[in-house]
Amino acid sequence: MTLPLHPGPGLTIVTGRNGSGKSSFAEGLELALTGDRYRWRNKPVLWTNGWRNLHQSTPYSIRIGLAVDKVGATTVGVDWAEEASLAQRSTWLQRTGERRERGLAGLGWDLAIELYRPILSYEE
Repeated sequence: MTLPLHPGPGLTIVTGRNGSGKSSFAEGLELALTGDRYRWRNKPVLWTNGWRNLHQSTPYSIRIGLAVDKVGATTVGVDWAEEASLAQRSTWLQRTGERRERGLAGLGWDLAIELYRPILSYEE
């Protein structure tokens, strides 16, 4: 699934019919940037065991293209091996023309993401 968004100030609202992928988009973005999903917290283990896309087999991955101020195009990626659990993932970032970096520390967003989650839950 690809959802092109154009960067700008303010709040972005994603709307659509049931089953159109809104939650998948939100959970993928949140998981890639925070390593967690707010909606899945305090859910039974069964809930997190069914995390794979039922409509597509391997590769299991998330790609997020970002326009980072003063840095330029940056891709955040998350990859899983075929039999890996949700927690057994590899996270990386890559800026145009540079080598891929492990983890997301290179973004410098650790504290900001902890304080201000990128996705608001329905309750919020």
